[in-house]
Amino acid sequence: MARMSHATRLGVSLPATLVNEFDVVWRNMQYTNRSKAVHDAIRNFISDYEWMQSEAEELMGAIVLLYYLEKPGLLTGIMKIQHEFETVVSSTMHIHLTKDKCLEIIGVRGNAGDIKSLSQKLMARKGVKQLKFAAMIP
Repeated sequence: MARMSHATRLGVSLPATLVNEFDVVWRNMQYTNRSKAVHDAIRNFISDYEWMQSEAEELMGAIVLLYYLEKPGLLTGIMKIQHEFETVVSSTMHIHLTKDKCLEIIGVRGNAGDIKSLSQKLMARKGVKQLKFAAMIP
């Protein structure tokens, strides 16, 4: 079993509402402390980055995008980006969560580099709150 050589203390500033939500979630998931939950969240963040560095030639999967309509032109921008990547976008599903919050699921299949570029362009849009990619390598 691998041992950590040492722990490093990390200080971050977060909105109180985000910390409160995080505290509820890690307790509901039955973590024994916040540090372990933060550790796992950071590990997942790193894993998400690593798939983007993968060398697989072809991927398939789904991009799940959460965004708020508060930014003018956001929907048009998201749709324009999808059209730029029409060779990998297979389908989309748009779900209205609230009056100003939407979830979009984008089915993708094709060149890994193109899917990575698509994901990065979508993540960079102001108004996009969260993006997750579930990758499958055929």
